[in-house]
Amino acid sequence: MYNIERIRNDFPALHKMVFFGSAGVGPLPRTAMVAMQRYSKELRVDFATAAWEADPVAEVRNLAAKMINASPEEIVIAPSTSAGINLLAGGIKWKRHDNVVINDLEYPANIFPWLHQAHKHGLEVRIVRSRDGVLPFSELTKAIDRKTRVLAVSHVEFGSGFRNDIPALAEAIHKTGGMICVDAVHSLGVLPVNVQEMGIDVLAAGGYKWLCGPLGSGFAYIREDLAESLDPATIDYKDITADAHDAVWNALVSGEEYAMDEAPLHRGTQRFQPEGVSPIAVKGLSASLSYMLELGSEAIEERITKLVDYLIDRLQSAKIAILSPTAPEKRAGIVTIRVPYNLSKPKEARRLEEKLQNAGIVAHPRGGGLRLSIHFFNTEEEIDLVIDFISKL
Repeated sequence: MYNIERIRNDFPALHKMVFFGSAGVGPLPRTAMVAMQRYSKELRVDFATAAWEADPVAEVRNLAAKMINASPEEIVIAPSTSAGINLLAGGIKWKRHDNVVINDLEYPANIFPWLHQAHKHGLEVRIVRSRDGVLPFSELTKAIDRKTRVLAVSHVEFGSGFRNDIPALAEAIHKTGGMICVDAVHSLGVLPVNVQEMGIDVLAAGGYKWLCGPLGSGFAYIREDLAESLDPATIDYKDITADAHDAVWNALVSGEEYAMDEAPLHRGTQRFQPEGVSPIAVKGLSASLSYMLELGSEAIEERITKLVDYLIDRLQSAKIAILSPTAPEKRAGIVTIRVPYNLSKPKEARRLEEKLQNAGIVAHPRGGGLRLSIHFFNTEEEIDLVIDFISKL
């Protein structure tokens, strides 16, 4: 599918370690590092006019929109998954006794924003229980009723790697008039994601995991017709209309007063764009997204599927217990396995982490086992090496 050696040369970290840690923080491609270094120099050393007038936020909006089949106007740049989720959680006009459906496999980024709103507004939070790392579809849909405002769920769960059927869940919540908010941090960069076909209302993802972007980067998608019904929880200079923004700026330059009696908001999603996102991080994310789009989401999924098939086969041959779903339609790039450590004890978890570090392997104790994150740049030889390591624990 690819010239894998050329691709691995694009990631300097891969020459230093065996990397199965993309579900934590992924490695940066060389193109992103160069883009950030160059842009930082242009901004803060050369103070180049062209660099200050450039708009990396617009670049990422266009690239992210292309990646998920949205319009650039529906994309908001956010520094993390939780920041994107909070745009919806803090923007809904809640009514007392509304409910939110979550589940016990979610990462805190998709839990605490809803608990916070529940505390503020008297909401009911319904927690669906998983079974052996899998969320039963029937249990999720059973929890939904006419008072469910949001079903908050990950496309791929962080610990077990279970892949939820997002189109079917979206159809179920839409029948009752609710919305689906998808944490896509473990699917973007692994699986094709089409927000139109999948019926997603809001999606959020940090850019620093499977998308191989810099820390402090990410984006959210808010369906265009939904954005008008939301009230931003916070407002800053970026969120007001272009005319109002220009009037304020002209006043700042001229020393005149500007209107302080109103803050007319942008229409649509851009009323949610926060001020102060790092242009360096956004520039790096732009380079990383360009890299991923050039490879192609279908080709990436094909390679990851092939590698995960190989990993599962080797684990089963070595009689190593797999905690993740093994059916292709129920998984993505995460495979979590049982290890002979009691991970409920912090000292035991640290012992495992130390052994991994000493072996030059990047992987993480998560979800009650050792989580292996398989990305397109991994190889069968690396999988053989990690199987050998696990067999000797």
